[in-house]
Amino acid sequence: MQRLKQIVKQIDTPTQLKPAGCGGDLSKTPRQFGGRLAAEAFLEQGVTHVFTLTGGHISPILVGCNQAGIRVVDVRDEVTTVFAADAVARITGTPGVAIVTAGPGLTNTITAVKNAQMAESPIIVCGGATAILLKGRGSLQDIDQFALMKPHVKWMTSIKRVA
Repeated sequence: MQRLKQIVKQIDTPTQLKPAGCGGDLSKTPRQFGGRLAAEAFLEQGVTHVFTLTGGHISPILVGCNQAGIRVVDVRDEVTTVFAADAVARITGTPGVAIVTAGPGLTNTITAVKNAQMAESPIIVCGGATAILLKGRGSLQDIDQFALMKPHVKWMTSIKRVA
């Protein structure tokens, strides 16, 4: 848990990335962006696959993972992303990663998140979000994601900027 908090802190502060040692070469990307930082954090944890249902809110993370050599597996619905991440975590012992879009994308994961919680599986769920300027204004897919997830997770945070 402490290491995950350090990684999030790293994402929120300026940093110079080194080429990844797990098969991905992040130096080929001409500039730093949040998806690249997320991919580096995943590689540090030994992640080789991420599971997703592609959406606009999360595209930078998927691009960063692809560039880093992390296999991006697109599935048919959001709950499957977490079930697959849970399976990878149980089999390999490394964190399973599910990346879903905002609002209904995140709400659709609850059954699998609760399943992983009961099994004490090490999973990371990244949920997209509406733009900060639009929060609380009824924008598309804007829900209180913290209220939804808090009872089911050990720790959660929101990344507001990439420096």
